[in-house]
Amino acid sequence: MTKGRPAISVPRDGIVSRSRSAEQIIEVLRDQIARGELPRGSRLPSEKMLSEHFLVSAPTVREAIRALAALGLVQSRHGSGTYVTAHTDDIALSSLATAAQLEGVTATDIIRLLETLNLGSVDYVIENATADDIVRLANARDAILAGQTREEILFGVESFLRALAHAAHRPLMGVFADFLVRALVVLEIEVFPESETFWRDWTKALADLRAEIVDAVAARDADRLRAAVGSYHGQATGKLFGTEIDREMKLSDPRFAAAVTELIMRR
Repeated sequence: MTKGRPAISVPRDGIVSRSRSAEQIIEVLRDQIARGELPRGSRLPSEKMLSEHFLVSAPTVREAIRALAALGLVQSRHGSGTYVTAHTDDIALSSLATAAQLEGVTATDIIRLLETLNLGSVDYVIENATADDIVRLANARDAILAGQTREEILFGVESFLRALAHAAHRPLMGVFADFLVRALVVLEIEVFPESETFWRDWTKALADLRAEIVDAVAARDADRLRAAVGSYHGQATGKLFGTEIDREMKLSDPRFAAAVTELIMRR
Protein backbone atom coordinates (compact mmCIF):
# COMPACT_ATOMS: atom_id res chain seq x y z
CA MET A 1 0.00 0.00 0.00
CA THR A 2 1.06 3.58 -0.55
CA LYS A 3 2.57 5.15 2.52
CA GLY A 4 0.04 7.08 4.57
CA ARG A 5 -3.00 5.47 2.96
CA PRO A 6 -5.42 3.54 5.23
CA ALA A 7 -4.82 -0.19 5.14
CA ILE A 8 -7.49 -2.64 4.00
CA SER A 9 -7.82 -5.70 6.21
CA VAL A 10 -7.83 -9.09 4.51
CA PRO A 11 -10.68 -11.50 5.44
CA ARG A 12 -9.67 -14.24 7.87
CA ASP A 13 -9.32 -16.88 5.17
CA GLY A 14 -7.12 -14.51 3.20
CA ILE A 15 -9.10 -14.96 -0.03
CA VAL A 16 -12.46 -13.57 -1.00
CA SER A 17 -14.91 -16.25 -2.12
CA ARG A 18 -15.21 -15.98 -5.91
CA SER A 19 -18.97 -16.64 -5.80
CA ARG A 20 -19.61 -13.66 -3.51
CA SER A 21 -16.59 -11.53 -4.31
CA ALA A 22 -18.34 -8.19 -4.81
CA GLU A 23 -20.55 -8.72 -1.77
CA GLN A 24 -17.57 -9.56 0.42
CA ILE A 25 -15.59 -6.54 -0.77
CA ILE A 26 -18.59 -4.37 0.09
CA GLU A 27 -18.84 -6.02 3.51
CA VAL A 28 -15.15 -5.54 4.30
CA LEU A 29 -15.00 -1.90 3.19
CA ARG A 30 -18.33 -0.98 4.76
CA ASP A 31 -17.21 -2.47 8.06
CA GLN A 32 -13.91 -0.58 8.02
CA ILE A 33 -15.65 2.69 7.15
CA ALA A 34 -18.19 2.16 9.96
CA ARG A 35 -15.41 1.46 12.49
CA GLY A 36 -13.37 4.46 11.41
CA GLU A 37 -10.46 2.49 10.01
CA LEU A 38 -11.22 4.20 6.71
CA PRO A 39 -12.09 7.69 8.00
CA ARG A 40 -14.20 10.25 6.20
CA GLY A 41 -12.11 12.08 3.63
CA SER A 42 -9.61 9.26 3.13
CA ARG A 43 -8.92 7.96 -0.37
CA LEU A 44 -9.41 4.30 -1.13
CA PRO A 45 -6.58 2.36 -2.77
CA SER A 46 -6.71 2.33 -6.56
CA GLU A 47 -8.87 -0.10 -8.47
CA LYS A 48 -5.73 -2.05 -9.44
CA MET A 49 -4.54 -2.27 -5.83
CA LEU A 50 -7.97 -3.42 -4.62
CA SER A 51 -8.12 -6.03 -7.37
CA GLU A 52 -4.74 -7.41 -6.31
CA HIS A 53 -5.60 -7.21 -2.63
CA PHE A 54 -8.88 -9.11 -2.93
CA LEU A 55 -7.72 -11.36 -5.79
CA VAL A 56 -10.61 -10.34 -8.04
CA SER A 57 -11.09 -8.68 -11.42
CA ALA A 58 -11.33 -4.94 -11.97
CA PRO A 59 -15.04 -5.14 -12.98
CA THR A 60 -15.78 -6.83 -9.63
CA VAL A 61 -14.07 -4.00 -7.76
CA ARG A 62 -16.02 -1.43 -9.79
CA GLU A 63 -19.26 -3.22 -8.93
CA ALA A 64 -18.42 -3.04 -5.22
CA ILE A 65 -17.47 0.65 -5.42
CA ARG A 66 -20.74 1.48 -7.21
CA ALA A 67 -22.68 -0.27 -4.46
CA LEU A 68 -20.79 1.62 -1.73
CA ALA A 69 -21.49 4.89 -3.56
CA ALA A 70 -25.21 4.02 -3.73
CA LEU A 71 -25.11 3.52 0.05
CA GLY A 72 -23.66 7.02 0.46
CA LEU A 73 -20.36 5.73 1.83
CA VAL A 74 -17.95 6.74 -0.93
CA GLN A 75 -17.73 9.06 -3.90
CA SER A 76 -15.63 8.64 -7.03
CA ARG A 77 -14.00 11.79 -8.34
CA HIS A 78 -12.86 11.81 -11.94
CA GLY A 79 -9.09 11.83 -12.18
CA SER A 80 -8.66 11.83 -8.41
CA GLY A 81 -9.89 8.51 -7.04
CA THR A 82 -12.58 7.26 -4.69
CA TYR A 83 -13.02 8.92 -1.29
CA VAL A 84 -14.89 8.02 1.86
CA THR A 85 -17.76 10.50 2.20
CA ALA A 86 -19.97 8.74 4.73
CA HIS A 87 -22.15 11.07 6.79
CA THR A 88 -24.24 9.39 9.46
CA ASP A 89 -27.18 11.77 9.08
CA ASP A 90 -27.43 11.38 5.32
CA ILE A 91 -27.23 7.58 5.45
CA ALA A 92 -29.76 7.31 8.26
CA LEU A 93 -32.18 9.79 6.71
CA SER A 94 -32.18 7.98 3.40
CA SER A 95 -32.74 4.61 5.07
CA LEU A 96 -35.46 5.90 7.39
CA ALA A 97 -37.31 7.65 4.59
CA THR A 98 -37.25 4.55 2.44
CA ALA A 99 -38.48 2.39 5.33
CA ALA A 100 -41.21 4.91 6.20
CA GLN A 101 -42.48 4.95 2.63
CA LEU A 102 -42.37 1.16 2.30
CA GLU A 103 -44.20 0.66 5.61
CA GLY A 104 -46.85 3.27 4.87
CA VAL A 105 -46.02 5.60 7.78
CA THR A 106 -48.80 8.17 8.22
CA ALA A 107 -48.95 11.83 9.18
CA THR A 108 -50.21 10.80 12.61
CA ASP A 109 -47.27 8.42 13.08
CA ILE A 110 -44.73 11.14 12.28
CA ILE A 111 -46.23 13.80 14.52
CA ARG A 112 -46.80 11.53 17.50
CA LEU A 113 -43.35 9.99 17.26
CA LEU A 114 -41.67 13.42 17.14
CA GLU A 115 -43.65 14.47 20.22
CA THR A 116 -42.69 11.26 22.02
CA LEU A 117 -39.04 11.73 21.10
CA ASN A 118 -38.91 15.32 22.28
CA LEU A 119 -40.69 14.56 25.54
CA GLY A 120 -38.43 11.58 26.12
CA SER A 121 -35.31 13.69 25.63
CA VAL A 122 -36.26 16.38 28.17
CA ASP A 123 -34.05 15.08 30.96
CA TYR A 124 -31.10 14.70 28.58
CA VAL A 125 -31.59 18.26 27.31
CA ILE A 126 -31.66 19.66 30.83
CA GLU A 127 -28.54 17.72 31.77
CA ASN A 128 -26.50 18.12 28.59
CA ALA A 129 -27.50 21.34 26.83
CA THR A 130 -24.57 23.72 26.41
CA ALA A 131 -24.55 27.49 26.21
CA ASP A 132 -24.15 27.17 22.42
CA ASP A 133 -27.22 24.90 22.27
CA ILE A 134 -29.30 27.52 24.06
CA VAL A 135 -28.03 30.23 21.70
CA ARG A 136 -28.98 28.08 18.69
CA LEU A 137 -32.47 27.56 20.12
CA ALA A 138 -32.88 31.28 20.77
CA ASN A 139 -31.59 32.23 17.32
CA ALA A 140 -33.98 29.80 15.65
CA ARG A 141 -36.86 31.12 17.76
CA ASP A 142 -36.06 34.66 16.60
CA ALA A 143 -35.55 33.60 12.98
CA ILE A 144 -39.08 32.17 12.86
CA LEU A 145 -40.62 35.48 13.88
CA ALA A 146 -38.34 37.45 11.59
CA GLY A 147 -39.11 35.26 8.57
CA GLN A 148 -40.93 36.98 5.74
CA THR A 149 -41.48 34.04 3.42
CA ARG A 150 -42.70 30.48 3.83
CA GLU A 151 -39.17 29.21 3.14
CA GLU A 152 -37.58 31.46 5.78
CA ILE A 153 -40.18 30.56 8.39
CA LEU A 154 -39.97 26.83 7.68
CA PHE A 155 -36.18 26.98 7.89
CA GLY A 156 -36.54 28.60 11.30
CA VAL A 157 -39.04 25.98 12.49
CA GLU A 158 -36.85 23.14 11.30
CA SER A 159 -33.79 24.72 12.92
CA PHE A 160 -35.66 25.17 16.21
CA LEU A 161 -36.90 21.59 16.41
CA ARG A 162 -33.54 20.16 15.40
CA ALA A 163 -31.71 22.38 17.89
CA LEU A 164 -34.01 21.15 20.66
CA ALA A 165 -33.40 17.50 19.76
CA HIS A 166 -29.65 17.87 19.39
CA ALA A 167 -29.37 19.71 22.70
CA ALA A 168 -29.88 16.28 24.30
CA HIS A 169 -26.51 15.20 22.88
CA ARG A 170 -27.80 11.69 22.23
CA PRO A 171 -26.68 10.89 18.66
CA LEU A 172 -29.34 8.32 17.84
CA MET A 173 -32.11 10.61 19.08
CA GLY A 174 -30.68 13.36 16.90
CA VAL A 175 -30.71 11.17 13.80
CA PHE A 176 -34.34 10.13 14.32
CA ALA A 177 -35.36 13.71 15.12
CA ASP A 178 -33.75 15.02 11.92
CA PHE A 179 -35.78 12.59 9.85
CA LEU A 180 -39.04 13.30 11.68
CA VAL A 181 -38.59 17.06 11.50
CA ARG A 182 -37.88 16.94 7.79
CA ALA A 183 -40.87 14.67 7.24
CA LEU A 184 -43.02 17.12 9.21
CA VAL A 185 -41.80 19.97 7.00
CA VAL A 186 -42.86 17.96 3.95
CA LEU A 187 -46.34 17.58 5.44
CA GLU A 188 -46.62 21.29 6.21
CA ILE A 189 -45.52 22.30 2.73
CA GLU A 190 -48.11 19.97 1.25
CA VAL A 191 -51.13 20.89 3.37
CA PHE A 192 -50.65 24.57 4.20
CA PRO A 193 -51.19 27.44 1.75
CA GLU A 194 -48.27 29.48 0.41
CA SER A 195 -49.72 32.71 1.81
CA GLU A 196 -47.06 34.63 3.74
CA THR A 197 -49.78 36.03 5.98
CA PHE A 198 -50.90 32.53 6.90
CA TRP A 199 -47.37 31.47 7.82
CA ARG A 200 -46.68 34.56 9.93
CA ASP A 201 -49.97 34.15 11.80
CA TRP A 202 -49.41 30.42 12.33
CA THR A 203 -45.90 30.81 13.72
CA LYS A 204 -46.89 33.70 15.98
CA ALA A 205 -49.55 31.49 17.55
CA LEU A 206 -46.78 29.25 18.93
CA ALA A 207 -44.25 32.00 19.65
CA ASP A 208 -44.88 32.10 23.40
CA LEU A 209 -44.40 28.35 23.73
CA ARG A 210 -41.15 28.45 21.78
CA ALA A 211 -39.95 31.22 24.08
CA GLU A 212 -40.98 29.15 27.10
CA ILE A 213 -39.03 26.17 25.77
CA VAL A 214 -35.87 28.28 25.41
CA ASP A 215 -36.31 29.79 28.88
CA ALA A 216 -36.94 26.37 30.45
CA VAL A 217 -33.76 24.95 28.94
CA ALA A 218 -31.77 27.97 30.10
CA ALA A 219 -33.23 27.59 33.60
CA ARG A 220 -32.49 23.83 33.65
CA ASP A 221 -36.09 23.21 34.68
CA ALA A 222 -37.18 19.75 33.49
CA ASP A 223 -40.82 19.99 34.59
CA ARG A 224 -41.21 23.38 32.95
CA LEU A 225 -39.61 22.15 29.73
CA ARG A 226 -41.74 19.00 29.66
CA ALA A 227 -44.91 21.06 30.03
CA ALA A 228 -43.84 23.53 27.33
CA VAL A 229 -42.85 20.81 24.86
CA GLY A 230 -46.13 18.96 25.47
CA SER A 231 -48.17 22.11 24.93
CA TYR A 232 -46.18 23.05 21.84
CA HIS A 233 -46.76 19.72 20.15
CA GLY A 234 -50.38 19.64 21.26
CA GLN A 235 -51.16 22.99 19.70
CA ALA A 236 -49.08 22.33 16.57
CA THR A 237 -50.83 19.00 16.05
CA GLY A 238 -54.23 20.62 16.48
CA LYS A 239 -53.29 23.27 13.95
CA LEU A 240 -52.07 20.72 11.43
CA PHE A 241 -55.09 18.48 11.80
CA GLY A 242 -57.36 21.48 11.76
CA THR A 243 -56.73 21.60 8.02
CA GLU A 244 -58.15 19.19 5.49
CA ILE A 245 -55.18 16.87 5.96
CA ASP A 246 -56.02 13.20 6.20
CA ARG A 247 -54.55 11.85 9.43
CA GLU A 248 -53.91 8.57 7.66
CA MET A 249 -52.22 10.19 4.65
CA LYS A 250 -49.02 8.22 4.06
CA LEU A 251 -45.50 9.40 3.40
CA SER A 252 -45.61 7.10 0.37
CA ASP A 253 -48.38 9.29 -1.11
CA PRO A 254 -47.25 10.45 -4.59
CA ARG A 255 -47.72 14.06 -3.49
CA PHE A 256 -44.84 13.64 -1.06
CA ALA A 257 -42.37 11.66 -3.15
CA ALA A 258 -40.47 14.54 -4.79
CA ALA A 259 -40.46 16.66 -1.62
CA VAL A 260 -39.18 13.80 0.53
CA THR A 261 -36.35 13.14 -1.91
CA GLU A 262 -35.41 16.82 -2.04
CA LEU A 263 -35.28 17.20 1.73
CA ILE A 264 -33.29 14.02 2.25
CA MET A 265 -30.73 14.94 -0.41
CA ARG A 266 -30.34 18.50 0.92
CA ARG A 267 -27.00 19.12 2.64
